[in-house]
Amino acid sequence: MFENIKNASEMLARMGDMRGKMEEIKKRISSLRVTGDAGAGMVQVSCTGDGLITDVKINRQLFESDDNKMMEDLIISATNDALRKAKEATEYELKTVTGGIDFSEISKLFGGNLG
Repeated sequence: MFENIKNASEMLARMGDMRGKMEEIKKRISSLRVTGDAGAGMVQVSCTGDGLITDVKINRQLFESDDNKMMEDLIISATNDALRKAKEATEYELKTVTGGIDFSEISKLFGGNLG
Protein backbone atom coordinates (compact mmCIF):
# COMPACT_ATOMS: atom_id res chain seq x y z
CA MET A 1 0.00 0.00 0.00
CA PHE A 2 2.74 2.46 0.96
CA GLU A 3 4.58 1.55 -2.22
CA ASN A 4 1.59 2.75 -4.26
CA ILE A 5 1.51 6.03 -2.35
CA LYS A 6 5.23 6.48 -2.94
CA ASN A 7 4.81 5.76 -6.67
CA ALA A 8 1.90 8.21 -6.90
CA SER A 9 3.93 10.85 -5.08
CA GLU A 10 6.87 10.37 -7.45
CA MET A 11 4.54 10.55 -10.45
CA LEU A 12 3.05 13.82 -9.20
CA ALA A 13 6.53 15.25 -8.67
CA ARG A 14 7.48 14.26 -12.22
CA MET A 15 4.30 15.86 -13.55
CA GLY A 16 5.29 19.11 -11.82
CA ASP A 17 8.73 18.92 -13.42
CA MET A 18 7.10 18.20 -16.77
CA ARG A 19 4.86 21.26 -16.43
CA GLY A 20 7.94 23.41 -15.90
CA LYS A 21 9.63 21.84 -18.91
CA MET A 22 6.52 22.47 -21.02
CA GLU A 23 6.60 26.16 -20.06
CA GLU A 24 10.26 26.30 -21.09
CA ILE A 25 9.42 24.63 -24.40
CA LYS A 26 6.56 27.08 -25.04
CA LYS A 27 8.93 30.02 -24.50
CA ARG A 28 11.56 28.56 -26.80
CA ILE A 29 8.99 27.88 -29.52
CA SER A 30 7.49 31.37 -29.34
CA SER A 31 10.99 32.84 -29.67
CA LEU A 32 11.70 30.88 -32.88
CA ARG A 33 11.61 32.93 -36.10
CA VAL A 34 11.27 31.45 -39.58
CA THR A 35 10.72 32.96 -43.02
CA GLY A 36 8.82 31.45 -45.91
CA ASP A 37 9.04 32.72 -49.45
CA ALA A 38 7.39 32.38 -52.82
CA GLY A 39 8.07 33.58 -56.35
CA ALA A 40 11.84 33.25 -55.98
CA GLY A 41 11.77 35.55 -52.96
CA MET A 42 9.34 38.07 -54.41
CA VAL A 43 7.16 37.55 -51.31
CA GLN A 44 8.54 36.73 -47.88
CA VAL A 45 6.50 36.02 -44.77
CA SER A 46 8.04 35.62 -41.32
CA CYS A 47 6.41 34.01 -38.31
CA THR A 48 7.14 32.71 -34.84
CA GLY A 49 7.39 29.06 -33.93
CA ASP A 50 3.87 29.21 -32.55
CA GLY A 51 2.46 30.49 -35.85
CA LEU A 52 2.12 34.24 -35.37
CA ILE A 53 2.88 36.19 -38.55
CA THR A 54 5.43 38.89 -37.71
CA ASP A 55 6.46 40.35 -41.07
CA VAL A 56 5.48 40.42 -44.74
CA LYS A 57 7.76 41.72 -47.50
CA ILE A 58 6.54 42.12 -51.08
CA ASN A 59 8.88 43.09 -53.90
CA ARG A 60 7.85 46.40 -55.53
CA GLN A 61 7.75 44.79 -58.96
CA LEU A 62 4.65 42.86 -57.92
CA PHE A 63 2.81 46.12 -57.26
CA GLU A 64 3.58 47.27 -60.79
CA SER A 65 1.92 44.18 -62.22
CA ASP A 66 -1.79 44.17 -62.91
CA ASP A 67 -2.01 40.52 -61.85
CA ASN A 68 -3.55 40.76 -58.38
CA LYS A 69 -4.38 37.05 -58.39
CA MET A 70 -0.69 36.19 -58.79
CA MET A 71 0.23 38.44 -55.84
CA GLU A 72 -2.51 36.88 -53.71
CA ASP A 73 -1.30 33.38 -54.63
CA LEU A 74 2.30 34.29 -53.79
CA ILE A 75 1.27 35.70 -50.40
CA ILE A 76 -0.69 32.55 -49.59
CA SER A 77 2.17 30.35 -50.75
CA ALA A 78 4.79 32.27 -48.74
CA THR A 79 2.55 32.21 -45.65
CA ASN A 80 2.01 28.47 -45.94
CA ASP A 81 5.77 27.99 -46.41
CA ALA A 82 6.49 30.00 -43.26
CA LEU A 83 3.89 28.09 -41.24
CA ARG A 84 5.27 24.75 -42.49
CA LYS A 85 8.79 25.80 -41.48
CA ALA A 86 7.48 26.93 -38.09
CA LYS A 87 5.87 23.54 -37.55
CA GLU A 88 9.08 21.75 -38.54
CA ALA A 89 11.16 23.98 -36.25
CA THR A 90 8.71 23.38 -33.42
CA GLU A 91 8.89 19.61 -33.89
CA TYR A 92 12.69 19.77 -33.95
CA GLU A 93 12.74 21.92 -30.83
CA LEU A 94 10.42 19.51 -29.01
CA LYS A 95 12.60 16.54 -29.91
CA THR A 96 15.74 18.37 -28.85
CA VAL A 97 14.39 19.43 -25.47
CA THR A 98 12.55 16.19 -24.68
CA GLY A 99 15.18 13.78 -25.97
CA GLY A 100 12.92 12.59 -28.78
CA ILE A 101 9.78 12.06 -26.69
CA ASP A 102 6.63 13.33 -28.40
CA PHE A 103 4.84 15.54 -25.89
CA SER A 104 2.22 16.82 -28.35
CA GLU A 105 -0.54 14.79 -26.72
CA ILE A 106 0.75 15.22 -23.18
CA SER A 107 0.98 18.99 -23.63
CA LYS A 108 -2.78 19.13 -24.12
CA LEU A 109 -3.12 18.02 -20.51
CA PHE A 110 -1.37 21.26 -19.52
CA GLY A 111 -3.62 23.47 -21.63
CA GLY A 112 -1.32 23.75 -24.61
CA ASN A 113 -0.91 22.39 -28.08
CA LEU A 114 2.76 22.27 -28.90
CA GLY A 115 2.73 19.67 -31.61
